[in-house]
Amino acid sequence: MKRRNFLKITMPLALVGRSTATPATEPDITFGVIADPQYADAEPKWGRFYRNSLAKLSAAVTDLNTRPLEFVVTLGDLIDRDFASFAAVMPIYAKLKAPHFPVCGNHDFEVADEDKAKVLGAMGLEKAYYSKILKGWRFLFLDGTDTGVWRYPAGDVRTAEAKALLQKNREAKLPNAQGYNAGIGKVQTKWIAAELEAAQAAGQRVIVFCHYPLIPAGDPHNLWNAEDLVALFGKHKHIAAYMNGHNHKGNYGTHSNCHYVNFKGMVETEKETAYSVVKCFPDRIEIDGYGLEPDRELGNV
Repeated sequence: MKRRNFLKITMPLALVGRSTATPATEPDITFGVIADPQYADAEPKWGRFYRNSLAKLSAAVTDLNTRPLEFVVTLGDLIDRDFASFAAVMPIYAKLKAPHFPVCGNHDFEVADEDKAKVLGAMGLEKAYYSKILKGWRFLFLDGTDTGVWRYPAGDVRTAEAKALLQKNREAKLPNAQGYNAGIGKVQTKWIAAELEAAQAAGQRVIVFCHYPLIPAGDPHNLWNAEDLVALFGKHKHIAAYMNGHNHKGNYGTHSNCHYVNFKGMVETEKETAYSVVKCFPDRIEIDGYGLEPDRELGNV
Protein backbone atom coordinates (compact mmCIF):
# COMPACT_ATOMS: atom_id res chain seq x y z
CA MET A 1 0.00 0.00 0.00
CA LYS A 2 1.25 3.48 -0.88
CA ARG A 3 2.35 5.58 2.09
CA ARG A 4 1.92 9.36 2.01
CA ASN A 5 5.04 10.27 3.92
CA PHE A 6 6.46 13.16 1.87
CA LEU A 7 9.82 14.83 2.46
CA LYS A 8 10.66 17.90 0.41
CA ILE A 9 14.33 18.91 0.19
CA THR A 10 14.96 22.26 -1.50
CA MET A 11 18.76 22.26 -1.72
CA PRO A 12 19.56 23.17 -5.34
CA LEU A 13 20.32 20.23 -7.60
CA ALA A 14 23.62 20.28 -9.48
CA LEU A 15 22.65 21.32 -12.98
CA VAL A 16 25.75 21.51 -15.21
CA GLY A 17 24.62 24.54 -17.15
CA ARG A 18 20.88 23.81 -17.39
CA SER A 19 18.29 26.54 -16.78
CA THR A 20 15.59 26.08 -14.13
CA ALA A 21 13.47 29.09 -15.15
CA THR A 22 10.54 26.78 -16.00
CA PRO A 23 10.31 23.53 -14.02
CA ALA A 24 10.22 20.51 -16.30
CA THR A 25 7.05 18.42 -16.35
CA GLU A 26 8.61 15.32 -17.92
CA PRO A 27 11.62 13.54 -16.40
CA ASP A 28 14.83 12.98 -18.32
CA ILE A 29 14.94 9.44 -17.02
CA THR A 30 13.02 7.18 -14.62
CA PHE A 31 14.34 4.12 -12.78
CA GLY A 32 13.37 1.76 -9.99
CA VAL A 33 15.23 1.21 -6.71
CA ILE A 34 15.19 -1.84 -4.45
CA ALA A 35 17.39 -2.15 -1.36
CA ASP A 36 18.27 -5.22 0.70
CA PRO A 37 15.74 -7.92 -0.16
CA GLN A 38 18.16 -10.17 1.74
CA TYR A 39 16.32 -13.41 1.02
CA ALA A 40 17.16 -16.62 2.83
CA ASP A 41 15.23 -19.77 3.63
CA ALA A 42 15.53 -18.94 7.31
CA GLU A 43 13.41 -18.06 10.32
CA PRO A 44 12.87 -14.35 11.15
CA LYS A 45 15.51 -12.65 13.26
CA TRP A 46 16.14 -9.05 14.37
CA GLY A 47 12.89 -7.98 12.71
CA ARG A 48 14.03 -9.36 9.36
CA PHE A 49 11.61 -11.70 7.63
CA TYR A 50 13.92 -13.38 5.17
CA ARG A 51 11.48 -15.75 3.47
CA ASN A 52 8.89 -13.01 3.00
CA SER A 53 11.24 -11.12 0.70
CA LEU A 54 10.36 -13.42 -2.21
CA ALA A 55 6.70 -12.35 -2.18
CA LYS A 56 7.64 -8.69 -1.59
CA LEU A 57 10.15 -8.75 -4.42
CA SER A 58 7.70 -10.44 -6.77
CA ALA A 59 5.02 -7.85 -6.02
CA ALA A 60 7.53 -5.01 -6.51
CA VAL A 61 8.63 -6.41 -9.88
CA THR A 62 5.01 -6.70 -10.99
CA ASP A 63 4.41 -3.05 -10.09
CA LEU A 64 7.68 -1.79 -11.57
CA ASN A 65 6.81 -3.53 -14.83
CA THR A 66 3.86 -1.14 -15.19
CA ARG A 67 6.23 1.87 -15.20
CA PRO A 68 8.26 3.35 -18.08
CA LEU A 69 11.64 2.58 -16.49
CA GLU A 70 15.10 2.77 -18.04
CA PHE A 71 16.44 0.31 -15.48
CA VAL A 72 16.05 -1.06 -11.95
CA VAL A 73 18.92 -0.97 -9.46
CA THR A 74 19.21 -3.21 -6.41
CA LEU A 75 21.46 -1.61 -3.81
CA GLY A 76 23.06 -4.83 -2.61
CA ASP A 77 22.16 -7.78 -0.38
CA LEU A 78 19.97 -9.62 -2.84
CA ILE A 79 20.41 -12.59 -0.49
CA ASP A 80 21.19 -12.96 3.19
CA ARG A 81 23.27 -16.15 3.05
CA ASP A 82 23.88 -19.40 1.14
CA PHE A 83 24.67 -19.49 -2.57
CA ALA A 84 21.50 -21.52 -3.20
CA SER A 85 19.46 -18.43 -2.29
CA PHE A 86 20.30 -16.88 -5.67
CA ALA A 87 18.35 -19.67 -7.37
CA ALA A 88 15.18 -18.42 -5.68
CA VAL A 89 15.79 -14.68 -6.12
CA MET A 90 17.18 -14.27 -9.63
CA PRO A 91 14.19 -15.81 -11.51
CA ILE A 92 12.05 -13.05 -9.98
CA TYR A 93 14.45 -10.37 -11.24
CA ALA A 94 14.40 -12.08 -14.64
CA LYS A 95 10.74 -11.05 -14.97
CA LEU A 96 11.67 -7.35 -15.00
CA LYS A 97 10.94 -5.65 -18.31
CA ALA A 98 13.66 -3.06 -17.65
CA PRO A 99 17.37 -3.98 -17.35
CA HIS A 100 18.49 -4.89 -13.85
CA PHE A 101 21.71 -3.25 -12.60
CA PRO A 102 22.62 -4.54 -9.10
CA VAL A 103 25.51 -3.58 -6.85
CA CYS A 104 27.26 -5.95 -4.45
CA GLY A 105 26.38 -6.09 -0.76
CA ASN A 106 28.11 -7.81 2.12
CA HIS A 107 25.45 -10.52 2.47
CA ASP A 108 25.78 -11.45 -1.20
CA PHE A 109 29.16 -12.93 -0.24
CA GLU A 110 27.89 -14.79 2.85
CA VAL A 111 28.45 -18.01 0.93
CA ALA A 112 30.94 -20.88 1.13
CA ASP A 113 34.49 -20.06 0.05
CA GLU A 114 34.20 -22.27 -3.01
CA ASP A 115 31.16 -20.25 -4.17
CA LYS A 116 32.52 -16.72 -3.71
CA ALA A 117 33.93 -16.53 -7.25
CA LYS A 118 30.47 -17.42 -8.61
CA VAL A 119 28.59 -14.57 -6.92
CA LEU A 120 29.02 -11.92 -9.62
CA GLY A 121 27.82 -14.34 -12.28
CA ALA A 122 24.83 -15.34 -10.16
CA MET A 123 23.90 -11.67 -9.87
CA GLY A 124 24.16 -11.20 -13.62
CA LEU A 125 27.30 -9.08 -13.41
CA GLU A 126 30.39 -9.22 -15.60
CA LYS A 127 32.24 -6.70 -13.41
CA ALA A 128 31.89 -5.73 -9.77
CA TYR A 129 31.73 -2.01 -10.60
CA TYR A 130 30.66 -0.32 -13.82
CA SER A 131 28.96 2.73 -15.33
CA LYS A 132 26.06 3.45 -17.66
CA ILE A 133 25.38 6.60 -19.70
CA LEU A 134 21.70 7.23 -20.36
CA LYS A 135 19.99 10.35 -21.68
CA GLY A 136 22.56 12.87 -20.50
CA TRP A 137 23.11 11.21 -17.11
CA ARG A 138 26.01 9.03 -16.03
CA PHE A 139 25.29 6.34 -13.44
CA LEU A 140 28.12 4.78 -11.43
CA PHE A 141 27.54 1.38 -9.83
CA LEU A 142 30.23 0.91 -7.17
CA ASP A 143 31.54 -2.21 -5.44
CA GLY A 144 31.51 -1.32 -1.76
CA THR A 145 32.60 -4.87 -0.90
CA ASP A 146 36.02 -4.33 -2.50
CA THR A 147 38.01 -4.83 0.72
CA GLY A 148 35.64 -6.85 2.92
CA VAL A 149 37.03 -9.57 5.20
CA TRP A 150 34.39 -11.96 3.76
CA ARG A 151 34.72 -10.91 0.09
CA TYR A 152 37.32 -13.53 -0.90
CA PRO A 153 38.20 -17.04 0.35
CA ALA A 154 39.92 -17.31 3.70
CA GLY A 155 43.34 -18.08 2.19
CA ASP A 156 43.28 -15.19 -0.27
CA VAL A 157 45.90 -12.48 0.36
CA ARG A 158 43.16 -9.86 -0.03
CA THR A 159 41.33 -11.37 2.93
CA ALA A 160 44.44 -11.00 5.10
CA GLU A 161 44.84 -7.39 3.96
CA ALA A 162 41.21 -6.64 4.78
CA LYS A 163 41.53 -8.18 8.24
CA ALA A 164 44.62 -6.09 8.92
CA LEU A 165 42.80 -2.93 7.85
CA LEU A 166 39.79 -3.77 10.01
CA GLN A 167 42.03 -4.36 13.02
CA LYS A 168 43.78 -1.03 12.40
CA ASN A 169 40.42 0.74 12.28
CA ARG A 170 39.28 -0.98 15.46
CA GLU A 171 42.42 0.09 17.26
CA ALA A 172 41.66 3.63 16.12
CA LYS A 173 38.16 3.14 17.62
CA LEU A 174 36.40 4.15 14.42
CA PRO A 175 32.61 3.67 14.69
CA ASN A 176 32.40 1.96 11.29
CA ALA A 177 35.16 -0.56 12.10
CA GLN A 178 32.62 -3.34 11.85
CA GLY A 179 33.09 -6.71 10.22
CA TYR A 180 29.96 -6.30 8.11
CA ASN A 181 31.37 -3.15 6.50
CA ALA A 182 34.08 -2.87 3.86
CA GLY A 183 35.92 -0.31 1.75
CA ILE A 184 36.71 0.71 -1.80
CA GLY A 185 40.27 0.04 -2.95
CA LYS A 186 42.75 2.29 -4.76
CA VAL A 187 42.12 0.87 -8.24
CA GLN A 188 38.37 1.42 -8.02
CA THR A 189 38.86 4.87 -6.49
CA LYS A 190 40.98 5.91 -9.50
CA TRP A 191 38.27 4.56 -11.79
CA ILE A 192 35.63 6.61 -9.95
CA ALA A 193 37.72 9.79 -10.28
CA ALA A 194 38.20 9.16 -14.01
CA GLU A 195 34.47 8.57 -14.52
CA LEU A 196 33.63 11.82 -12.72
CA GLU A 197 36.11 13.77 -14.85
CA ALA A 198 34.69 12.22 -18.02
CA ALA A 199 31.14 13.07 -16.98
CA GLN A 200 32.10 16.66 -16.24
CA ALA A 201 33.80 17.01 -19.62
CA ALA A 202 30.71 15.60 -21.35
CA GLY A 203 28.28 17.86 -19.46
CA GLN A 204 26.61 14.89 -17.77
CA ARG A 205 25.11 14.83 -14.33
CA VAL A 206 25.96 11.86 -12.14
CA ILE A 207 24.14 9.56 -9.75
CA VAL A 208 26.26 7.09 -7.77
CA PHE A 209 24.95 3.77 -6.42
CA CYS A 210 26.63 1.71 -3.71
CA HIS A 211 25.58 -0.64 -0.93
CA TYR A 212 27.18 1.37 1.88
CA PRO A 213 26.28 4.82 3.22
CA LEU A 214 28.89 7.60 3.37
CA ILE A 215 27.20 10.06 5.71
CA PRO A 216 26.56 11.16 8.40
CA ALA A 217 30.12 10.98 9.72
CA GLY A 218 30.40 8.51 12.56
CA ASP A 219 27.58 6.23 11.38
CA PRO A 220 28.57 2.63 12.21
CA HIS A 221 27.15 1.47 8.86
CA ASN A 222 29.46 3.67 6.76
CA LEU A 223 31.93 2.46 4.16
CA TRP A 224 35.38 2.18 5.75
CA ASN A 225 36.82 4.99 3.60
CA ALA A 226 33.61 7.03 3.46
CA GLU A 227 35.37 10.31 4.22
CA ASP A 228 37.64 9.92 1.18
CA LEU A 229 34.72 9.46 -1.18
CA VAL A 230 32.72 12.33 0.33
CA ALA A 231 35.76 14.57 -0.17
CA LEU A 232 36.13 13.38 -3.77
CA PHE A 233 32.46 13.92 -4.54
CA GLY A 234 32.62 17.37 -2.98
CA LYS A 235 35.01 18.45 -5.74
CA HIS A 236 32.45 17.64 -8.45
CA LYS A 237 29.36 19.83 -8.51
CA HIS A 238 27.73 17.75 -11.26
CA ILE A 239 27.01 14.84 -8.87
CA ALA A 240 23.30 15.02 -8.15
CA ALA A 241 22.91 12.13 -5.72
CA TYR A 242 24.49 9.16 -3.99
CA MET A 243 22.08 6.30 -3.29
CA ASN A 244 22.69 3.32 -1.00
CA GLY A 245 21.17 0.64 1.19
CA HIS A 246 22.79 -1.37 4.05
CA ASN A 247 21.24 0.64 6.90
CA HIS A 248 17.74 -0.84 6.76
CA LYS A 249 16.22 2.06 8.70
CA GLY A 250 17.10 4.47 5.89
CA ASN A 251 18.59 7.95 6.15
CA TYR A 252 19.13 11.21 4.30
CA GLY A 253 21.79 13.91 4.30
CA THR A 254 23.65 16.38 2.11
CA HIS A 255 27.22 17.44 1.49
CA SER A 256 28.23 20.09 -1.02
CA ASN A 257 25.65 19.86 -3.84
CA CYS A 258 25.07 16.12 -3.45
CA HIS A 259 21.99 14.46 -1.94
CA TYR A 260 22.79 11.29 0.00
CA VAL A 261 19.79 8.94 0.14
CA ASN A 262 19.83 5.73 2.17
CA PHE A 263 16.92 3.56 1.01
CA LYS A 264 15.16 1.30 3.51
CA GLY A 265 15.59 -2.47 3.51
CA MET A 266 12.86 -4.60 1.92
CA VAL A 267 13.61 -7.45 4.34
CA GLU A 268 12.47 -5.45 7.36
CA THR A 269 9.06 -6.17 8.96
CA GLU A 270 6.74 -9.08 8.26
CA LYS A 271 4.37 -7.52 5.73
CA GLU A 272 5.53 -4.01 4.71
CA THR A 273 7.58 -3.68 1.54
CA ALA A 274 10.09 -0.98 0.54
CA TYR A 275 11.03 0.10 -2.98
CA SER A 276 10.93 3.28 -5.06
CA VAL A 277 10.51 4.86 -8.46
CA VAL A 278 12.99 7.70 -9.09
CA LYS A 279 12.37 10.43 -11.65
CA CYS A 280 15.28 12.64 -12.73
CA PHE A 281 14.29 16.09 -14.00
CA PRO A 282 16.62 18.87 -15.16
CA ASP A 283 15.96 20.76 -11.89
CA ARG A 284 15.08 18.08 -9.33
CA ILE A 285 14.85 14.40 -8.44
CA GLU A 286 11.53 12.96 -7.31
CA ILE A 287 11.46 9.73 -5.33
CA ASP A 288 8.10 7.96 -5.23
CA GLY A 289 8.40 5.58 -2.30
CA TYR A 290 6.29 2.51 -1.61
CA GLY A 291 5.65 0.72 1.65
CA LEU A 292 8.14 1.86 4.26
CA GLU A 293 9.97 4.18 1.85
CA PRO A 294 8.87 7.85 1.98
CA ASP A 295 8.32 10.12 -1.00
CA ARG A 296 11.05 12.74 -1.47
CA GLU A 297 11.66 15.70 -3.69
CA LEU A 298 15.31 16.66 -4.03
CA GLY A 299 16.11 20.03 -5.53
CA ASN A 300 14.17 23.11 -6.55
CA VAL A 301 10.42 23.02 -7.16
